[in-house]
Amino acid sequence: MGSAKPGIAKRTANSILKRFGYDATKDTGRRRSPQTATYGEDGILPRYKRQKLNATTRDIQRNFTIAAWGIRKHLDYVSTFSFQSRTGDKAFDDRFEELMAWWSLKENCDVRKKHNLKQMIRLAEESRTVDGDMFMSRLASGHIQGLESRRICDPNATSSPKAKEGGSIVQGVVLDPVGAATDYILCKPYGISSSAMQFEKLLPAGDVYHNGYFDRYDQVRGISRLAGAIDTFQDLYEGLGYALAKAKVAQLFGLVTYRDASEPIGDITESEDNDDDGPRYKVDFGQGPFHLDLDDGDKAEFLGENSPSPAFQQYAQEMIAASLKALDIPYSFYNESFTNYSGSRSALLSYNQSAAIKRQDNISMLDWITLWKLQTWLARGLIQMPRGKTTRQAKWNWVPKGLPWIDPLKEVMANAKAIETGQRSRQQIAKEAGLDFFETADQLAEEKEYLESKNLTEDEGQAAGMSDGLVLQAILGQDEDKQKGKE
Repeated sequence: MGSAKPGIAKRTANSILKRFGYDATKDTGRRRSPQTATYGEDGILPRYKRQKLNATTRDIQRNFTIAAWGIRKHLDYVSTFSFQSRTGDKAFDDRFEELMAWWSLKENCDVRKKHNLKQMIRLAEESRTVDGDMFMSRLASGHIQGLESRRICDPNATSSPKAKEGGSIVQGVVLDPVGAATDYILCKPYGISSSAMQFEKLLPAGDVYHNGYFDRYDQVRGISRLAGAIDTFQDLYEGLGYALAKAKVAQLFGLVTYRDASEPIGDITESEDNDDDGPRYKVDFGQGPFHLDLDDGDKAEFLGENSPSPAFQQYAQEMIAASLKALDIPYSFYNESFTNYSGSRSALLSYNQSAAIKRQDNISMLDWITLWKLQTWLARGLIQMPRGKTTRQAKWNWVPKGLPWIDPLKEVMANAKAIETGQRSRQQIAKEAGLDFFETADQLAEEKEYLESKNLTEDEGQAAGMSDGLVLQAILGQDEDKQKGKE
């Protein structure tokens, strides 16, 4: 048998391609045409567009309560941490925690002396949430300096640095030939209210921590998680404003009248001494209920019904829920009565999973700062490593703020059962509560010793408010009846 002719084979292949394939690649005319090229995120959002996006996002945060609340709630879950040294040497751990607590004061950590360390980390997360990224710079003075996204840019001035051979500069980040950052171009505005920037100095990459939201390997600058929700937030902001204006008008109790006659109806109340040219009706709304006995062809109806309409209220609810998803926040956080206990707990656990990676970004930045400070304090003789241990063997934890309990009694019982069956450890449960298991165990032992010195039982101590038995049982997996049995 002979082979098929090339023209026939080509037409057959084209026919198959038209019949099969991914619908997203087909231009059906029912929606906008599919994209035909893939660009880098830094090319899609160049400097002038980044400025526009960030300015719009900041304006929404500044003026729209729901957007500002969503950002604050996001910060509550991903930007609050407490420091715990875990080297194993009590003297070293106590000294390390003491130094970190001292340095965390605003006078010691912030070069501007305005924010303590917890506030610095919260502002850092807010900056990368709203602007896409931020930069933390460590200084020779021992302080750190938070830099907003707009401060790192390439002003294209003659005084700004140039990329080395084979490298490039992408929106203020100097890259080597393989795309690793070598320096950051720090700029400052010409004036307080000016958006124009001028070159200030070059920051070595080793002294800067770049913290942002990235979705692609070759992405240089981070992009705000709110970028996809800004239009929705703006529509909500304007729509709710219009709905409020309409509701205010409705409260004026307006009356609409229709007539067939050419003379004016005027105020409504029929009067015997009215002439033919005067008003035919007059009514005083302040006198209570009334009855309108209108002439043939006359009609009256009241304004302000269904304002705002149920359809608009439902639409606003759906749009609020959709816009909060940009931060992975469940709608039940916004409307606490939206669901029951099971739904609230399921939403909280699901959100906690999405928040974990965001917390880890901030923990990595805190670890970078902590190692630098430990090396500095060791060099100055303010602390000594335990015998036989090196700096790399130092261990510490930045523990996130604990998750709130929806129903404490149910969750205490569940935690105790999980420990009893070996499904979870006491340390895991303590960490979720934002507590340190070992510190809690030490406090328990100290309390027990104190109670014994006062000839009090543990139950009497708990009744006196000396110990939160509910929380501690949840952490330590103690069952009150079993504890009594042991005694």
